Amino acid sequence: MKNVQAKTYFEIHYESEISDRSWYRIKRALRESGLEITRENLQLIADLKRRTVYTKLSLKQLIFCHYSALQIANKRVLIKGDVVYRELQKISSNKAHRTTIIRWFQSVPKKEGKYFDKNRDYKAEELVPVFAAACLYVQKKLSQKLPLSK
Repeated sequence: MKNVQAKTYFEIHYESEISDRSWYRIKRALRESGLEITRENLQLIADLKRRTVYTKLSLKQLIFCHYSALQIANKRVLIKGDVVYRELQKISSNKAHRTTIIRWFQSVPKKEGKYFDKNRDYKAEELVPVFAAACLYVQKKLSQKLPLSK
């Protein structure tokens, strides 16, 4: 895929034009993450950038979080809600509040009026955005530096 075609394809899925400088940063992040410039990867990056516009995380960190979430979700076919909850607590080192963890489930389709139920069996594919949100939470916490007290 030629550079101009790839940039145009990205802009279509990102739903906005980007500068040449931004485009080269995106290409560098793809290259450093070990990804090729393909239609699928460009669409994935556009979706990640659109969903996480206001985060201070780098694109490389977002890609890492997404693929970490895919690896975690691919470990099992069906996962019980309470097991998922405990796994999310482990990922966040028990720092995420219960409400925060439940909020991560808003990307999962509702069942019986609830996004999260500890007795529900979740498909691994449904949990990719949930685990990605947990990884983003951890990355945000790691990147925030607390001011030194005097």
